[in-house]
Amino acid sequence: MSQRERTVIVTGGTGALGRAVVEAFLETSARVIVSWIDKGERDEVEVLWQDALAKGWVRLVEADVTEESGAREVVAGLECIDVLVNAVGGFAGGSPVFETDLELWDQMFRINLRSAVCMSRAVVKGMRSRGRGAIVNVASRAAYERPAGLAAYSASKDAVIVLTETLQKELAGLEVRVNAVVPTTIDTPANREAMPGADFSQWTPPQQIARVIVWLTSADAENVRGGCIPV
Repeated sequence: MSQRERTVIVTGGTGALGRAVVEAFLETSARVIVSWIDKGERDEVEVLWQDALAKGWVRLVEADVTEESGAREVVAGLECIDVLVNAVGGFAGGSPVFETDLELWDQMFRINLRSAVCMSRAVVKGMRSRGRGAIVNVASRAAYERPAGLAAYSASKDAVIVLTETLQKELAGLEVRVNAVVPTTIDTPANREAMPGADFSQWTPPQQIARVIVWLTSADAENVRGGCIPV
């Protein structure tokens, strides 16, 4: 199947990484469905993607994908979903485990893991019936390094890796691929504001991560399955 025929879902596609992923898929002439929840971000991308929206290359869907009802809204009316990119995510930390509120643990797992679980559940049935498809999750190097003060975030991203590897095993024997990218700190305006004293040159631009995600869904990577790819 040529990439021009593909339908791609990018959750969190209005965020910094998500926008780069959407634009990378648009360069392949894919049709992209983008979930959003932040009105300010939606207004920004409506200007950025004005032409693509007018031509039907991009469709924006307001949905909370941490709920199954929201995930169903994203996939509603789509006859064929070729690619799912779970780019919804959040970061919080700075406190040791014994000082981190349980609400923050819940928030990290809800945003980083539950969103990916809900969306994967929403698309896998169709992918299994067609015998093809690709899912890419977004983990983090913090899942491996587990720095002090980031236990909730690191644990939630480690869980994304577990989800990736387990789901791929459950889909073994089908042409359905599940992989994850494992970025270092992503060079976004929000991260720069949060960590103004950091060496930004060591961070990863969203566009580089987006290119790897697109590659993982391409024919060139059809035998890459259950991989957690450092970027």
